Amino acid sequence: MNVSLRGRFALIMMIGVMAVGVVFAASLVTGFADVSPQIVWSIRAPRVVLTLVVGAGLAVAGGLLQGVFGNPLAAPSIVGVSASGAAGASIGAALGIPFNSIPLAFMGVILAGVGLIVVRAIASRDGKVNSTALLLGGVAISFFSLALVLLASPFISREAGRSFSFWANGSFALATWSGVVAVAPLAIVGLVIAFGIASRVDPLSLGSVAARALGVDADRVTQYALVAVVLLVAPGVTVVGIIAFVGLVVPHALRFFLGPRNTFLLPASAVFGGLLVASADFISRNMLAPAEIPVGAVTALVGAPVFLVLLRQMVRRGVMSI
Repeated sequence: MNVSLRGRFALIMMIGVMAVGVVFAASLVTGFADVSPQIVWSIRAPRVVLTLVVGAGLAVAGGLLQGVFGNPLAAPSIVGVSASGAAGASIGAALGIPFNSIPLAFMGVILAGVGLIVVRAIASRDGKVNSTALLLGGVAISFFSLALVLLASPFISREAGRSFSFWANGSFALATWSGVVAVAPLAIVGLVIAFGIASRVDPLSLGSVAARALGVDADRVTQYALVAVVLLVAPGVTVVGIIAFVGLVVPHALRFFLGPRNTFLLPASAVFGGLLVASADFISRNMLAPAEIPVGAVTALVGAPVFLVLLRQMVRRGVMSI
């Protein structure tokens, strides 16, 4: 193992953890309302905890998708996982399942799993994934899923406070400890799976045949990875809606410092994904307080330009041909 890489990883993780601590503390004591134990514990604490859990899940899921599909543009919001999870949540809510609940999280998991299976089936041929088909399939699934959200929204109780804008743009305004309980256990399982298969994801970049030659069962690793992705993304979507580009930006930024090895990349993505979303939420609720900017809008301002740059690079390399 490269000693310098290990040292760089340790330094980056230390910086990330310290930054998370700063944002966590600032989020608890900063806001439009007065600082009181009731507000801190009941409103701000679950909100910032949820930002860290959701951000970690999105970033790690993005790293897994890019590793498994060999596509640098793969991310939960781009291949349709996030929108499918939102569709499951909105349908469940229309059927009367309470928000911030474990049953609603499972509804999101089921629909997100179906959406990801469909996209993979459309984009795969002879064990290989076509980059263009993956992206176009993700776009189609996303539009279809958001149409389901629109259809289900009128049947959701007004008291619940959810709307199409909520699902499409993401918000932590309605975060509660019940929401943390609904999301965190499934996300932790997803993280355990992701970290457990991290070293076996690397050979997939060489192709399934080469991976098997190295003793890696490509199909099984891919299946575990996709299960982890769904668990990392869908439960969070059911509580806070769609937050785009986190899974795209964070892994790519970290690759500049850590390289492509998922053993280092995925744990670092968890820390900096949480940091990015917590920071975006801090900005969203304080910039125009007492009004809030959707968190998804803040992350999109960072992520959309990165997406365009990566897309241009893929076109120049000829990767985006059918």
